[in-house]
Amino acid sequence: MEKYLSRTWFCCVLLGLFTALVWGTTIRFDFVWDDSLLVTNNTSIRSLKNIPKIFTSVTAQSAEVAPSYRPTRTAFYALLYALDGQPEPRPWIFHLANVVWHCIAVMLLYVVALPLCQRLAGLEPSAARLAALLIALGFAANPVVSEAVCWVKCLDDLMAAVFVLAAMLCLLKWQPGGRGYAAAIIFFLLAAFSKESAAPMAVAVFFLFTGYHKLPWRRSAVLTIPFVLVAAFYVVWRRVVLGQSEQCPPISGSYGQTLIDMFPVAPKYLRLLLGIPPFTIDYNEMVGAPPHHFFSSEVLGGLLLMLVLAGLAVWSWRHQTWRLAAFGILWTGLFLVPVSNLIPMMQYMAERFLYLPLMGFLLALAAVGLHLPRRRLVAAGAGLLILIWTASSIDRLGIWHDEVKLFVETSLAHPASWRPRENAVIAIFNLPQVLPFFSLDSEKHKLRVGHPPKTADAEAMWRTLTQAHGLFPEEHRFTAALGVTYALRGQITNAIPLLELAVRQKTNDAECWIDLGTAYMVESNWPKARNALEAALRLNPTNGTALARLHELEAKANGPQH
Repeated sequence: MEKYLSRTWFCCVLLGLFTALVWGTTIRFDFVWDDSLLVTNNTSIRSLKNIPKIFTSVTAQSAEVAPSYRPTRTAFYALLYALDGQPEPRPWIFHLANVVWHCIAVMLLYVVALPLCQRLAGLEPSAARLAALLIALGFAANPVVSEAVCWVKCLDDLMAAVFVLAAMLCLLKWQPGGRGYAAAIIFFLLAAFSKESAAPMAVAVFFLFTGYHKLPWRRSAVLTIPFVLVAAFYVVWRRVVLGQSEQCPPISGSYGQTLIDMFPVAPKYLRLLLGIPPFTIDYNEMVGAPPHHFFSSEVLGGLLLMLVLAGLAVWSWRHQTWRLAAFGILWTGLFLVPVSNLIPMMQYMAERFLYLPLMGFLLALAAVGLHLPRRRLVAAGAGLLILIWTASSIDRLGIWHDEVKLFVETSLAHPASWRPRENAVIAIFNLPQVLPFFSLDSEKHKLRVGHPPKTADAEAMWRTLTQAHGLFPEEHRFTAALGVTYALRGQITNAIPLLELAVRQKTNDAECWIDLGTAYMVESNWPKARNALEAALRLNPTNGTALARLHELEAKANGPQH
């Protein structure tokens, strides 16, 4: 085995196979969430002729105008669409692309970590190979990367990471007067145009020249200037195309308060980097929460953690044997800067933001392990941790199979997150057995009733809505839809209690009152029907359906008695 592990190509093949085995099942997954905006409904990816426009227009990035500029990703989407050759984008080829890019990132991380472990940690070649292999395996399997790998949208994170690693590899192999420097600049430019999170590499380059190549600070600064200029060019170009630098106004109301509210994120990110659950696709419960006071325990705890890590980075940089840890901490911190809300974003945190920082964190973690006694025991512990991460990733990746599974399981596991729950409701009503008969309007997501279903279709719809109501018993739209379904099946005695429950759950929804009033009319309970319809009109005096029902009720109630 030592003979084969000494060959870089063998280790890369091994890492690629391992990564593909962990994540390969995702090629059977559907498009989810923002994939509809970026892929299925994005007409700009339907022709390779649109690639120049993709780099110069914000409208070419998405089916809806959004403050997002990821042209390299969008251009690659166009290439995938052209390769598939089908009228509509199919998810399998896009998911396959994510797996392939993740495999490349894992292999490149190994090739980059190997010389860093040898020179910055002073390891012998065999020990450096084992350390680099464990770092790459940990990156391949850490469950925090599941969002980036399983979600088609996150191809930008994968591409940015691959191009950053390619640039780093060129610089590691660079010798004064030799090749590789220009290639590194080109790879960095591609990384920045993949996603803005790659921009801090311009600063990391300086520490690579001083720490790895041991060049004087002045010489390192001179060699870093072209990368800084590339980063500045990208920032200016992005600003011109988008017409703005920030994604949105500060999410806490002001820049200062937003930055204060970011400090509690630091411990959460540390937990996620260690692969410790819980994980979630959405941290939007933090938006709209009461602002943190600067002297609160959450803010002070996050601030203390950041100061400790900064202090460790400075201390370890000054000690040659700890340079690998210092570089890893610097890597982690630098690549978190673009998501720190220094420039306002639309969210406080997301797991995909950790894809690039995780590489530096694993470098630092490996450096700590190398200074512990009994290295074989430490290596065995690292292997066990990788197995635990692998099992966790395999268990977690399944939620990305389709939108119903993604949003339902997330909302049940994290009931405080309102957005997954709302998306779960939308996804269930978009199911083919439900959509022809019930729908949600595009603005307020209010329930609309369509044409009565056929008997066979009604049975499938009834089963789906019964299950949905069981999962979300407090959701008035499922309650109302199930009540209407019972009424359509002729089971009015089962329908009325559900429709009564729906108006208690959402007393200000006129449609719920109309449905209840209609059910009372079927039962010939004229007083209750009138009260329900009048309640609907109090909420919406111009509602045509309520007025028509009330007119019909008066005609029936005052008609001949039999």
